[in-house]
Amino acid sequence: MKNINTGKKRSKNECTFAKSEIIELATNILKRGNVCNHCLGRQFAHVSTGMTNKERGAAIRTHLKKKENIKCEVCGDIFRKLDKYADAAAARMKKLEYSTFLVGTILSSELISEEESLWEDVGIEYCESIKSELNRELGKVIYDRVKKEHDPKMPDVTVILNLDKDRIELNVSSLFIRGEYNKFKRGLPQTKWDKYDETLEDVIAAPFMLATGGDGHSLHASGREDIDALCFGGRPFVLEIKNPVKRNIDLKKMAASVKKTGKAEILGLKFADRREVVKVKSMQNDKSYRALVEFAKPVKDIEKLGELNNTVINQRTPHRVEHRRADKVRKRKVLGISWKRINNKSFELLIKGEAGLYIKELVSGDDGRSKPSVSGLLKNPAVVKELDVVKIWK
Repeated sequence: MKNINTGKKRSKNECTFAKSEIIELATNILKRGNVCNHCLGRQFAHVSTGMTNKERGAAIRTHLKKKENIKCEVCGDIFRKLDKYADAAAARMKKLEYSTFLVGTILSSELISEEESLWEDVGIEYCESIKSELNRELGKVIYDRVKKEHDPKMPDVTVILNLDKDRIELNVSSLFIRGEYNKFKRGLPQTKWDKYDETLEDVIAAPFMLATGGDGHSLHASGREDIDALCFGGRPFVLEIKNPVKRNIDLKKMAASVKKTGKAEILGLKFADRREVVKVKSMQNDKSYRALVEFAKPVKDIEKLGELNNTVINQRTPHRVEHRRADKVRKRKVLGISWKRINNKSFELLIKGEAGLYIKELVSGDDGRSKPSVSGLLKNPAVVKELDVVKIWK
């Protein structure tokens, strides 16, 4: 097909736009009033490829010999304001350390209404949403200013164009650090508890908060030891720092700062992402414990404890945690047990158990809720005076 005015061959896209159906729809759109090239071209985004909506709209308008007027009645000329929004975003992002970003848009009710009204008139067979176009086009303009990579899955920063409030908002992704911890202080709960002024989480997070300028933190660990227990087994964890200003921090310095407290140490630190939280929380590691046990009466038949080797223990939810755990019977195996006499009533027990085995209840019997038990087997009431996690099997 020849172009009547120039004698040149039309491009594939030009031929597509010349189809009667497209021309009819485009003509109806322009009859609505002033419509910019972005909003015109967007209605036919799936008709042609290799063009922006603005270029597509200009091509259709050229074919129809129509001029583009100022003040689009569909978008309110929002696309002419992208430079302003990009400048505002870049200025705020300049204060942050980040490598990747993503753009999202919150549409105003007026803009949603105008777009839906247009769709009612011309249908949605070929169109793209204005939100998708705004995200893409603003992303291009911001990239020109910040030169950071676009990441649609896990961006460090999400730029939100809030048209309902006519402003730029930033959603800064959390910083995640994976490692293992050892706990050296008894009476220190792992995470926030109203009864305690300080937690292990606070001890670990303190240097990270100072270095990153974050405004909050969460510790996601593979299980937890009792408040009065020590942990030497290297418990896996992921530390989440919320809304960090800086991300490029020295992990060795962070570990050194925690160790100086004398309350804990953190090992094997590496930067991670939110997926690591799921992995760590879902771990089911067997554990070895050292329990200092005191019996009510002198013990003469300690060798009977050998019967617990490779034995399944039926443990109903312990009294001490029934306020926060479902009341049910758990079956966990003792994978190994040995002992060392301290005196006639005191022994050091070394116990290896499956993940989730309650050691204190294995010893005491918990008023019959844990069977068999050390107390029941020896017919001698016993309690754990000290408990340490000595190894977490990975």
